[in-house]
Amino acid sequence: MQSARAEQDPFGIPQKIAKPPESQTSKTTGPDAGPDAIEQRLRSKLSEQTSIDVNEVPLKEFLKLLSEKTNAPIVLDTRAIEEIGLSAQHPIRISLQNVSLRTILKLSLRQLDLAYVVKDEVIQITTPERAENQLATKVYTLADPLKGKAAKVIRVVTTTVTPDTWDVIGGPSSITAIDSVLVVSTTEETHEQIDQLLGKIETALQTRNPQ
Repeated sequence: MQSARAEQDPFGIPQKIAKPPESQTSKTTGPDAGPDAIEQRLRSKLSEQTSIDVNEVPLKEFLKLLSEKTNAPIVLDTRAIEEIGLSAQHPIRISLQNVSLRTILKLSLRQLDLAYVVKDEVIQITTPERAENQLATKVYTLADPLKGKAAKVIRVVTTTVTPDTWDVIGGPSSITAIDSVLVVSTTEETHEQIDQLLGKIETALQTRNPQ
């Protein structure tokens, strides 16, 4: 039987890890990026920095302003939000300087308990329930420090990143490995958390085994 320490720390690295740079594990949507090039660019655009300062602006106008500032197509799923009793006229108040589009969307949509997905070549604003049913499939090629450790990576991901959403316990998300390649189908937000986690693990392994 493995010890509790081994269960929590399968890589044998310290639990306290300095904030790392973005994961070097390469990530694509689907087996190749050809048909999904626009959505790939949209995901990259989510990391671009911008600023916003609005006070009691209707949600629909706020999204239009944000779309114009970032040159990103942002569409409101009006039917979905109306089903939960929200309106496109619901006011938004937010002021942020030099942060990513991703952060602005997260913090502004959190006010209304909404979410976003990259789908049909746009950034779609919808309900968390709809977002959970619109999974994105991405292929991760593990960086050198993680090669040969795919099984351990899967165990860490499924036990630490939205652990109640994986198919092993009946959730909608899935993750499988082919050698050092992971195929992951889950929500946009979970993909972001996976990328951050892989970056932390890579940094810790590189620190322990400098070349």
